[in-house]
Amino acid sequence: MTTEERAATHGSNRVCARRGSGLLVALVGLVGLLAAAACGSTPRSSPTATPTVTDSASATASAVPSPSPSGDQTAAIIAAYQAYIAAVNQANAATSSPGAWNLPALSATMVNPLLQEWQSQLIQEDAQGIFVKGTFTPEHPRVVSNSGTATTVSDCVWDATGEYYRASNGGTPEAVPNQPGGTQPEGDGVQVAFTLVSGKWMASGEPSDEVGNCTGF
Repeated sequence: MTTEERAATHGSNRVCARRGSGLLVALVGLVGLLAAAACGSTPRSSPTATPTVTDSASATASAVPSPSPSGDQTAAIIAAYQAYIAAVNQANAATSSPGAWNLPALSATMVNPLLQEWQSQLIQEDAQGIFVKGTFTPEHPRVVSNSGTATTVSDCVWDATGEYYRASNGGTPEAVPNQPGGTQPEGDGVQVAFTLVSGKWMASGEPSDEVGNCTGF
């Protein structure tokens, strides 16, 4: 798979891997976005750092499975989900400067493989001079499954709208063509997987995303 195809796969799931995010976010579609963005302009220098696999990424779940999670556990899961969405928004805002991939908020809310997926995408955008505008807002997150060590949160996320930009030759930001999902604010249905790592819920798996459709979420 080429760099452009990997970026395309990551891009249209707007919350998870944007627009990512999602949140959270996103990871299907957007063929050729980075290739189109690179034409006719000078990209930033490629970052020299590469994402590293943190110890938490390989940590094992540490709680005894419980078929009926307590109210406190449910609240902790929802709080972890909200922190994940906040990290996605923070990463979006930071793309206007180099180094967004290394934000502490990402490793504080995600573990691999999701963390590494996000970092790799942000490094690609950094190298191409692409930055992101827009925010995502949780609407009514709820826990839809929970084994005690792994859980899934479902939500309708308000997309306000996440879009890709880069500076033109004259320095004026211009929208990157062929973006997924349109340009109008809308609700996106999202499900995000979390894993309990050392007593803390962390976003861990590639989220599913229904762009513009919150039915059932």
